[in-house]
Amino acid sequence: MTRPHHHLIVIASVLLSACAGPAPTLSYHAVVDAGSSGSRIHLYRIGRPDEDITITDVAQLASAGGDGLSSYQAQSEQAGQRGMQPLLQALNGWLQARQIGRDSVQVDVLATAGMRLLEQDDAPAAQAIYRSVRRAIQDNGYPAGELRTISGDEEGLYAWADVNYLHGNFRQGYRTAGLVEVGGASAQVAYETSQRDHTQAHAVKIGGTSYTVLSVSFLGLGQNEARKAMVLASGPKDNPCYPNNEKNSPPGGFDAGAIVSGNYRYDRCEDLYQTVLSAFRVRDKAIAVDFDTRDFIGISSVYHALNNWHVLERPSMLSQELQRQCGGSDAWSLKVAPAQGGTSGFAQDACANGTFINTLLFDPRYGLGLSGERVHGVGQINGQSPSWTRGYLLISGSR
Repeated sequence: MTRPHHHLIVIASVLLSACAGPAPTLSYHAVVDAGSSGSRIHLYRIGRPDEDITITDVAQLASAGGDGLSSYQAQSEQAGQRGMQPLLQALNGWLQARQIGRDSVQVDVLATAGMRLLEQDDAPAAQAIYRSVRRAIQDNGYPAGELRTISGDEEGLYAWADVNYLHGNFRQGYRTAGLVEVGGASAQVAYETSQRDHTQAHAVKIGGTSYTVLSVSFLGLGQNEARKAMVLASGPKDNPCYPNNEKNSPPGGFDAGAIVSGNYRYDRCEDLYQTVLSAFRVRDKAIAVDFDTRDFIGISSVYHALNNWHVLERPSMLSQELQRQCGGSDAWSLKVAPAQGGTSGFAQDACANGTFINTLLFDPRYGLGLSGERVHGVGQINGQSPSWTRGYLLISGSR
């Protein structure tokens, strides 16, 4: 069956001024973030003045409606042509318009959760997918760099490096911040520690300085997976994590029809998420020396929860805002939908997701036990959206 051509979206931006000093030697490097639902190329311009490295995000190239590499399990030989070629064609055009030779741009492909699962279930298929992708890269005239699946711990480590780089925290005399990242399927916690013998500690060198970073990933604690577990424990009727909807205004149910009716009760919803969290032993795995002295940057779903409930500047008020907005008769129509800007899936799940994020961040027994003053949710840092791909280059380029 012939597949339709992918329409390509090109998002270009020139960010991060080069540091003062000697003119850097510039090069370009493409990193493919191969996610479970699709892939995106991040094209960076790299400068190396003295011992430092500057990484400028110059373009992002995405395939609209593209499939993740893991979806080619049954047709692994097609992964390069169908899964990667549309992205490479976009990169070809971008470079040609600027007279940059393909042979000078290394392409790395790093896959996340989708390929992690495939490697567990069908390692030969995963290897065949990477072989097909490598052929496509080389056939287009690019040097093929690393093609592999990164672990959740690596993803957290690279995201930690990225947010601290964007904040300028790798300069002498500056203090690094920790990271809490919550996606759809997993959550990552990373921060600098002096506990070098911790099982989750990673030694990295950035800009000539060595760091020991604890990075731990919890597969299943993304907000979507955690919500599924909560729904399974509570059931579809009068679910205490969803607002009441007596008037049955659209939508009639919540969470793609999984919830028939809601009756939000903060304490009961928190209990359910505490049960979900308890299976992951978050504090046992994520707490090490120096944890209590670090501030944490919250990205992805952490940022969205704080922003959607208008508590970015006062995260400790999240639980109070949830109780005020989500509880009561017909809360969906009267309070939640207007506050969240409509009837999108994000709005329908906002009470449940907000309660999960609040429990993960602040619960002292089952969550991280942070105080609101130590959490800083961000969607952009100095005009740039965080991306672990930049952190990957920062660490690999400093080796």
